[in-house]
Amino acid sequence: MAPLTLSQVVLPTFTRGLTTLSHILAVAATHAKSAGLDADAEYPSAQLIADMKPLTFQVQTATTTVRKALARLLGAEDTAPAWADNEKTIADLQARIASAQALLAAADAATIDARAEEIVEVPFWGSVYKLAGQDAALKQAIPNFFFHVQTAFAILRAKGVPIGKRNYLSSFLEVPI
Repeated sequence: MAPLTLSQVVLPTFTRGLTTLSHILAVAATHAKSAGLDADAEYPSAQLIADMKPLTFQVQTATTTVRKALARLLGAEDTAPAWADNEKTIADLQARIASAQALLAAADAATIDARAEEIVEVPFWGSVYKLAGQDAALKQAIPNFFFHVQTAFAILRAKGVPIGKRNYLSSFLEVPI
């Protein structure tokens, strides 16, 4: 078996994670409708605990992580526009996910692979770390991405949305839900 390239790890991992995030938001919207609830009133501002950020933040940060990681790996840090972080509804969050998915679909795998060993800067809690592109992706971007996807999952689960492990893992295994 041939070794994996960085693009073969990063692009499908983020793509499938965003598919999971979109799916659990769709399940939340369907559940709210069937329960006679307003999904936009119930979920975007929901938190696990008072000192944690709400669902909107989790989706915004997961998608921003994708945007920033791709910008670093494509050498486009200075040209990647920031997103407004003004989402308020499930539809807004779904559109945000679609924007991140579009970035992934347009990403040039050869450029990502060529920059795997190039040094990039990763801001983290007031410091800036200089890492090889591969290390930035594998040691910071992907773990951070999954932290926020999992937190979004936990928020929705805590709010009574009927999601489980199958909902989380199916897009990674590429099996129907």
